[in-house]
Amino acid sequence: MTVKSTTQMTKAELLDVINDKNRIIAELNDKIDELSGMAVASQAKVLDADTSRLISSMNARINALEETNNG
Repeated sequence: MTVKSTTQMTKAELLDVINDKNRIIAELNDKIDELSGMAVASQAKVLDADTSRLISSMNARINALEETNNG
């Protein structure tokens, strides 16, 4: 299948392409809304790098303490 340049397309072909792109955009917007809803449901928050490192180090310390207590 060869792809035509938009300058070589008929008006009907251009409208078909536009409708197809609009459908794709609508599907992506629906997916974004779905993922946003999941983030709200899980109360997930985006963390900056420093906070992420702090949480990771605290998690490692907690795991080490649990190993010490269980071992």
